[in-house]
Amino acid sequence: MIDNQILKNKTILYAEDESIIQDGVTETLNLFGLNVICAENGEEALSLFKNSENKIDLILTDIKMPRLDGLGFIKKVREVNNDIPVIITTAHQETNYLMQSIELNISAYILKPINIYKLEEILIKAIEPSVLKEQLIEKNKKLEIEIKKNKEKQKIMEAQSRFAAMGEMISMIAHQWRQPLASIGTASFNLKYKLNSEKYDLTTQKGRDEQTDFFSKKLDEIEFYVQNLTTTIDDFRNFYRTDKKLSKTCIENPIKNSLKILQKDLQTNNISINLDLKSKKLINIYENEITHVFLNIIKNAADKFLEKQIVDAEIKIITSDLEDKVKVEIIDNGGIIEKENLDIIFEPYYSTKKEKNGTGIGLYMSKTIIENNHDGKIVVENTNDGVCFSIILDCMI
Repeated sequence: MIDNQILKNKTILYAEDESIIQDGVTETLNLFGLNVICAENGEEALSLFKNSENKIDLILTDIKMPRLDGLGFIKKVREVNNDIPVIITTAHQETNYLMQSIELNISAYILKPINIYKLEEILIKAIEPSVLKEQLIEKNKKLEIEIKKNKEKQKIMEAQSRFAAMGEMISMIAHQWRQPLASIGTASFNLKYKLNSEKYDLTTQKGRDEQTDFFSKKLDEIEFYVQNLTTTIDDFRNFYRTDKKLSKTCIENPIKNSLKILQKDLQTNNISINLDLKSKKLINIYENEITHVFLNIIKNAADKFLEKQIVDAEIKIITSDLEDKVKVEIIDNGGIIEKENLDIIFEPYYSTKKEKNGTGIGLYMSKTIIENNHDGKIVVENTNDGVCFSIILDCMI
């Protein structure tokens, strides 16, 4: 509900050819807190309006005036501004005037002599819609600012999530490279040793053939290990590509991509993976983002296994096709989550790994990726001996 303060410091253009009436009404308008611009006829009022358009909040005009009457003045106003509130005053009640007023989008119609007690109420009702519109515009501007701030915060959190994952990935790369690099070093040492020790009699064909076979074998091994290193780099580089493009694929692909990246880490820690991939429907997804979600959930489970020293650690991944959706379940046997934490596990900066420098944004970003970027759903619940993350995504129609 808007009170009479709505009129304070507003500007009204008042057109009236009778000076006595104009003086009396102007005094009353000033008492309402209005700034009044006066005109003695429609032509003068139109000139004032055109020169002060941005300053005038509403118009009060008589109908019968010399040079240009009230209705003619209003028609000219409506050619440039169809929103400004207009109130007309007249001593006539002809239906013709009333119909023309309706066509010109008049806010109110006041008969002379003007009842000053009703005038304030009529002015408030006339200007109320435009004031509410201004307030709405202002609120929308503030809302847009808040949305922009939230988007900026979201970008920062996405970057933090990416950097946190990158740190883990670098650690995994280092781990996955140790064996190939050690094998390359061993093969290189054997080649050098054979050369320096003159193990082969190069004066005979047999000796030369033996050396060729040995060198070919070792060089093939080195080539294999180098290819292994290259493949590892390609896997991680593809994961961190920033160009977001929807991929038409099966959910099985990002699952296998994430397992490929984590393979050495899972094997080293004796964590078994049980796959039951029954989904065959195609989905439109940002594949790297979905891979990021699976990596985060699986890596969290692996960390939990190590922290709790779980024997026979197992992660089971089940996919299935629903009527028009695809469902993924990731189930581990690493112990349940406390009930009070289930409701806040997806909140930003919540982490159960703070002692191990957990960022607390991995699951928050996973929820953002699934629900905001893919219009899907992710939930978590306890099982008998662990937890189950369920993800539902729309399939292609």
